[in-house]
Amino acid sequence: MKFDVAVIGAGAAGLAAARMLSGAGKRISLIEARPRAGGRVSTLHVPNLPLPIELGAEFLHGEAPATFNIVDAAALPVCELPDDHWWSRDGELTAIRNFWGQMDRVLARIGALKHDIPFAEFLRAQRSVSPRQRELATMFVEGYHAAHTDRMSTLALRTADEEQSEPKQFRLAGGYDAVIEWLRAGIDPQRAELRFGTVVNRVQWSKGSVAIECGSTTIHARAAILTIPIGVWKAPRDQEGAITFDPPLRDKERALSKLEAGHVVKIAFRFRERFWPDVNFVHTRDRFMPTWWTAAPVRSPILTGWAGGPAADALLAERPSMIDRALDSMSRAFGVPRPRLDALLAGTWTHDWQSDPFSRGAYTYAAAGGSGAHDALAKPVQHTLFFAGEATSSDETGTVAGAIASGFREAKKII
Repeated sequence: MKFDVAVIGAGAAGLAAARMLSGAGKRISLIEARPRAGGRVSTLHVPNLPLPIELGAEFLHGEAPATFNIVDAAALPVCELPDDHWWSRDGELTAIRNFWGQMDRVLARIGALKHDIPFAEFLRAQRSVSPRQRELATMFVEGYHAAHTDRMSTLALRTADEEQSEPKQFRLAGGYDAVIEWLRAGIDPQRAELRFGTVVNRVQWSKGSVAIECGSTTIHARAAILTIPIGVWKAPRDQEGAITFDPPLRDKERALSKLEAGHVVKIAFRFRERFWPDVNFVHTRDRFMPTWWTAAPVRSPILTGWAGGPAADALLAERPSMIDRALDSMSRAFGVPRPRLDALLAGTWTHDWQSDPFSRGAYTYAAAGGSGAHDALAKPVQHTLFFAGEATSSDETGTVAGAIASGFREAKKII
């Protein structure tokens, strides 16, 4: 059977595309390497714990239509997070006043930049930026964007952070998987074939025809939408999850050379009782785990640690002792002796997205010189190969909203 469209990847982008295409009467094959849908959205519902554990995406950044249309359509409960940020020095917490305003003042200086440079170089040239603002800006790029400041495109920051003027953040009370399930439930079963646990090895294509090799099986379609993460795009050919294109996609390879897969370590800790004050985001200079957040506005004995960029690299190098190192960081951040933390600890959850062959990193950021690479990656090839996913979104890179919007975007092109 020849399908109208093959969709590679059942993350948020692939599900959105499949939903729209099947609803328009197209015959589709949705191919996913994992045994589940969701991609880098991975929600755990733990018995006797009222809140879900998010191993991947957790927040809704701003009120993006792509996600909030689903929230409204599915009547999903969301909580708005308190926008309070605290700085920890030797366990003493001090409020960071006007966090987003300070970021805006630093990033507003990008407007005068004519040629792209790494953000670290840009920051060194800003003589009037205070040491505290310099520190916060570095922490923001490394943590929020999961990037290395000596690689991150400065010009990309100018377009990627429109949400800073609307810094609201939300959390889905029942878990991010509710968004994934809504997308999946809307795929017409009469028009769609869903293949989970199916790894794509090769995509052979010519105008109007695609042959997708999955082990001993070949799936034929008139067109394909690829929603694979940047880390998988860049995987060496001999490694699990890597996809070979025949003929090669040289324009895409050039775009990919300007994009990076951010590194992240996220660990959720459950304690028998809360030991922290009523705060939300806590930032430190810690080498291994510099950012922490609570379940606020919900009172829950869950504390989440986050390391991005260089901190993630340092923590990943400590495997298999990452939990131990993170607890040491927590002890310093909250001024709580390590033996007390060990006595209160009831559980930990994490997922190594860097070693996962079907993600090979977290979300995407543009390297210096790559401010237009997202749009270049998104451009279709001969109306046969189409490209979606957060890496193809120039204004909502790294978000589930960007992924969903890109899936709908490509489906509309085909329809």
